[in-house]
Amino acid sequence: MIKPVTRGETWHRPARTGHPDPVKMLGYVWPHVEELRAEPREEWPAPDALVHHLVELAEYFEEAGWDDFALRTHHEVLEFRREFGDQEKLRVVLTSMRDNLMRQERYEEALEVVQEELPLALSLAVPGHRSTGIANTARYWVTNLLGRLGRQAEAAENARQAVAELDGQELVPHELPGYQLAHAWLEYAHRLAKIGSYERAAELTALSAVFWRDRPGTGRNINCHEAFEELFFLQLRLGRLEEARVSADEAVAVLRRHAEAEGDQLSLSDLAGGLHNHGNRMLDLGLFAEAVEAAQESVDRYRAMLATTERRAVVVKAELRLAVALVSLGSRLHDVGKLDESLAASDEAIALATKHDDRNLGRKELARALNNRASLLISRRAHAEAAEAAAKGVELNQTEDGKALARNTFALASAHAGSLDVALESSSQVVAFYREQHAEDAYEHAYLLADALTDHAVIRTLRSERAEAEAAITESLAMYEELAAHNPGRYQRELDHARSVAARI
Repeated sequence: MIKPVTRGETWHRPARTGHPDPVKMLGYVWPHVEELRAEPREEWPAPDALVHHLVELAEYFEEAGWDDFALRTHHEVLEFRREFGDQEKLRVVLTSMRDNLMRQERYEEALEVVQEELPLALSLAVPGHRSTGIANTARYWVTNLLGRLGRQAEAAENARQAVAELDGQELVPHELPGYQLAHAWLEYAHRLAKIGSYERAAELTALSAVFWRDRPGTGRNINCHEAFEELFFLQLRLGRLEEARVSADEAVAVLRRHAEAEGDQLSLSDLAGGLHNHGNRMLDLGLFAEAVEAAQESVDRYRAMLATTERRAVVVKAELRLAVALVSLGSRLHDVGKLDESLAASDEAIALATKHDDRNLGRKELARALNNRASLLISRRAHAEAAEAAAKGVELNQTEDGKALARNTFALASAHAGSLDVALESSSQVVAFYREQHAEDAYEHAYLLADALTDHAVIRTLRSERAEAEAAITESLAMYEELAAHNPGRYQRELDHARSVAARI
């Protein structure tokens, strides 16, 4: 049995959240707990007298942010609940333990708890009653925790059971018809995608997307947008490019309709963010002009929002979002050869991000903007300046993915600037990193590895290392040929570039 919490353990521990003086807050509960713990149970005023105070104690512990103490107290309550045999009260303490363990990110233990909670909740569920929703929630957490623990096949099977249980389930009072089922379809789709069942995942995601589209309303626009966005990625992966374009258009259209109807800051911000995403989706399809158009509208909308506010917190948030949008716009303008406009967007993004580089998002966008600028300077053959910008991007990036992109740009710029040893070292690091990523998920990382290999071939050529250059470009060509066959609009130009590099070796 887990050792019960004693008052002495709480005396010198500061509160993490909630009440600033938890010892004072707990002062009137402890005497009851200590008195009842010291008395024989047959002398208690009621069989569950101590349990009542322990539940209260656990609530105060959680209010103070002391989840470890709360969990030990939940365990003490659990022993009594098992003994007393009240199934509903037993279910309640299991739910509290599951929530507590989730907050502590103790997922293995949380799964054990919810696997006991679920059959109990199912046995207590009454059609059309709130208890049914409680059972549905427990089922969801089994799926969620299995996924977090990497047990994806089991998570998918549990999600399938959730759909089966919800399909035709009697409506709980005050619940929207089909709402829970639509969420369950999407959850099941997520799990199927994790195990490679993309066709079935797309079918279920489409059901969810259409459900939300046909039920417009404030609380459901984001659900609809996200469902169509996820459907887009599945269709893109499956090579259903025309369907993917329709899904991308649907995703942004629902936000546009809502913004036009409401006109409030939240809906306008959602639309500006959705347009930013839409520009990226158009890039994924190789629709470069449409990508520029969406990115430009996103920037314009963020500018308009920024012009209508003076509150410091809102201004900071809007400037950071504008920086994000400008970074993407700079890339999209570079894609279509508008170098002057691309440089202006990147420079503005750098200025805004530098203004807020004390924040994580500011540093992240500053790194991205510097990498964009470096790529643009390479196109203008200003290689030394490009290497300097890319080096700053490497330094600022806080993720390995971000560092790899910046290192690749730095390597290419350095090679053209004459620093061939530095370039080779950096390029080799990037290729090795993307090989590891590609081994884990070939679909997501093939183009990144292919691009890094093309640049590696250029660097090897500049070093007069023909055999190594040929090996790199041969591998890159094979990958780009496969990518272009699957999605020619997006990857044909990269394939053509790789072929031009091969012709120069």
